[in-house]
Amino acid sequence: MKKVKVKIPEKLREGIPLATGPRHTVRLEVTDEALTVHTGLSLFYAMAEALEIPRALDEHVRVKQRESGYPESEHILALAANAFVGGDYLEDLEALREDVAIQRVIGREDLPDPTTAGDFCRRFTLGHLLQLNRAFGEIGQRVYERRPEVTHWTVDVDAKVHEVYGEKKQGAAKSYNGIYSLQPMYGFVHETDEMIHCELRSGNTHPGAGGTGFLRRLKRKIPPTVKAVHLRSDSALYAEKVVAFCEEEEWTFTITADQTGPLMKQIEALPESAWQKDPEEDSLSYGEVWYQPVRWPHAYRYLVRREKRAAKSGQSALFEVMSYSYYVVVTNREDDLKKVLELHDKRGMSERRIAQFTNEFLFHLPMEGFMSNWVYLLCAQLAYNLSLWIRDLVLPPFYRKKHIKRIRRTIGLIASKVTHGGHQIRLKISVLHRWWRDFVYGWQRIPQLKGATGAG
Repeated sequence: MKKVKVKIPEKLREGIPLATGPRHTVRLEVTDEALTVHTGLSLFYAMAEALEIPRALDEHVRVKQRESGYPESEHILALAANAFVGGDYLEDLEALREDVAIQRVIGREDLPDPTTAGDFCRRFTLGHLLQLNRAFGEIGQRVYERRPEVTHWTVDVDAKVHEVYGEKKQGAAKSYNGIYSLQPMYGFVHETDEMIHCELRSGNTHPGAGGTGFLRRLKRKIPPTVKAVHLRSDSALYAEKVVAFCEEEEWTFTITADQTGPLMKQIEALPESAWQKDPEEDSLSYGEVWYQPVRWPHAYRYLVRREKRAAKSGQSALFEVMSYSYYVVVTNREDDLKKVLELHDKRGMSERRIAQFTNEFLFHLPMEGFMSNWVYLLCAQLAYNLSLWIRDLVLPPFYRKKHIKRIRRTIGLIASKVTHGGHQIRLKISVLHRWWRDFVYGWQRIPQLKGATGAG
């Protein structure tokens, strides 16, 4: 471990007083003791080791031309660790590189500097990205060996505009809403909050473009323990090819439908007796039709929620037929109409997950190259999922479904003192920290995950 020797002036050892109020003075002192505010990275790296993430990354990802320097896993984990502690830019890696205390704890002599990490990302080709995703698939399988109770996935797919700045960014373009951007497509698991798959796309890509290919690549990451999948999406994935893929894979689906003229004509032709009134909301009613879009092989079940609009002042009852708004979903589920619509409505959670991910882990796409930004995106995905696995597999049960920012505040950014001697490194945290027991709980649980399967 590298040694840092700094000669501290005697004046600073004695302290510099600063009057901060009428009744007290604070004395500033400096010390050469090893201190860190990145204590949570000890759990981050320990969790990675317990799930054999470094091994999986090094086995699958072959980017470097020579064996010298950092292995692929160290680059990827360093970028993920930077996102885990809230770093927004590559330059934020310097804060971890200068933190000698946490490097002692995680067993690293050093971490990649921003220039080296950037060069690593720029080496990636599409083939290397496929390698990284294969590694993620293996890592996910190891996670699900430890959560066998999760046998069903509800997968929410959504593409979102990610605003970028700088004319030199490859793939950046004005999106459908006029924002200069790149456009990642995300696939989240509703039951666990995990981001199971993501891909970076040009800013002017149609939101639903390549939807079937995205689903095929997502499918490769489904662990054997997951026996049933339900796909939810907005109208971006309303396409015959997507529906055919779901049927081929025996997935159920609910997809928001385009309100085309022929479809709406059939819906508006439903007699009033065909509409079910909502028992709790007078303005809502529900209906369904079987409809076959053009070039689709057969008819599908379309579920409709109809909401009565407030009548405009002076509007005649003659125009009552025009006073409704409609929400239409196509599905292959046979459940109760209202129950299926309520299930589909929960896809709104994906908006919150995307916001959480971009705000906490991917505030910027900082690279100029398209592929390198994609690598950066995937490293942020790993940080996001590792945070969830720490939350769900090792922290106390009441952390389930907690916002990730809460995880960072409680166990991610804790001050600690690091000492070493007698071939041991000691990490000391204060019992005055409100959540110290939760940190200790996680610390004790992680060793139990090594080699474990079927752990709850």
